[in-house]
Amino acid sequence: MSNSQKTNENKQELKIDIISDNICPWCYIGKLRLEKALSQINTSVINISIIWHPFELDPHLPRNGSLMKLDRYKQKFGEEFVKLRLPAMIETGKQEGIHFSFGGKIGSTFDSHRLLYYVKQQENGEKKQNDLINVLFRYYFEQEQDLSDHQVLINAAEQIGLKSNEIKEFLQSDQYKKEVREEINQNQRDGISGVPNFRINDRIELSGAQEPKEFIQAFRKVGLNI
Repeated sequence: MSNSQKTNENKQELKIDIISDNICPWCYIGKLRLEKALSQINTSVINISIIWHPFELDPHLPRNGSLMKLDRYKQKFGEEFVKLRLPAMIETGKQEGIHFSFGGKIGSTFDSHRLLYYVKQQENGEKKQNDLINVLFRYYFEQEQDLSDHQVLINAAEQIGLKSNEIKEFLQSDQYKKEVREEINQNQRDGISGVPNFRINDRIELSGAQEPKEFIQAFRKVGLNI
């Protein structure tokens, strides 16, 4: 047995399952805070696995003919809430390096979740999924793009090296619709009512965009030497 194999066998495992929606600002913030915590981990002794799972914050959003984002926010939360909370969210985003912009359209996130499920099945799927999440968050929150628009999703997939014709064909098909819907339903049956939700090594659950120190504490609670 080689030294590299021995080293790999002696590594500790850190598995993080993230339930998220691609139009959730706290999911974007939570991802960046998690990454700050993970930057403190020595990956030569700890294997890190991150898997993203779907959730629909607003399941009644249209698949086609998307709504203006601010109009939907006001309809769902009330004009006063939007007036007070959006400036605070923009300021919180700045602290994390996010330039929130709340113009543009909003639509169903179901097909964007299907695309994330699709890339997870590919070689290096976890990395591709994480890379795609980065693009989707940036597109929606910083570039005012509509994640229910198939062309936007095709462009996002191209950003991580996938072929546009392949993604167009996939999005026009029914592939993985059943699997993604079942996963969304299972998360609801498990009592998940808000996102982001983080499961650490299937033992500890954290809800919301926790600060990096909270993630570090959770890692230690599951027995990681950090």
